[in-house]
Amino acid sequence: MKSPSKYLLVLLVTGAATTIFAPVELHRSHIIASDVNNQTSAAFRDGVFLARLDVKQGRKPHLVSGRWSADADRRLFIAAYVQAYCEMSGDATPEQLESSQPAIKGGYRDGLADGLQRRYESRSFQPTATENYRRADRGYSDSSGALDQYKQAYREAYCNGYQQAYYSETEQLKLLTSKARAGQTNNAN
Repeated sequence: MKSPSKYLLVLLVTGAATTIFAPVELHRSHIIASDVNNQTSAAFRDGVFLARLDVKQGRKPHLVSGRWSADADRRLFIAAYVQAYCEMSGDATPEQLESSQPAIKGGYRDGLADGLQRRYESRSFQPTATENYRRADRGYSDSSGALDQYKQAYREAYCNGYQQAYYSETEQLKLLTSKARAGQTNNAN
């Protein structure tokens, strides 16, 4: 006959494992990286963490890929942040990074267009060196409110769009390219 202490030990270990891992499984994110290496990357985890923090605290999206020095890490950070922000805010697409406010909408789309252009031209990542960023008044009208507030909102959204376009994964580029073109068409009208 086996001793009762072995059964008790097995029950305790099983119970502890269930207690520890059940809540994790219930609240597990649906964020899926293309491979396990992405999920274990510090940049990927950082993107997920900051996106969740921003949503939880009711903040608008704010991409900060400059925290990472390598382009590959910046790409992972951006991909994870956008996906996690969309998931946590209930949006299926990155449209949450855009807004109906003219400054934010225009800045985001201009950032997408400029980021894509610089990426395709293999130019360095310099969002603050562009004409759109420096001026930050595209689409401004007197009805838009104070010019300084408009410029601040435009620049924040511009940087989000620029980073997303410059560092996006290849499969996201088609969507971003079409959005940037749509924004240029709307701005031309």
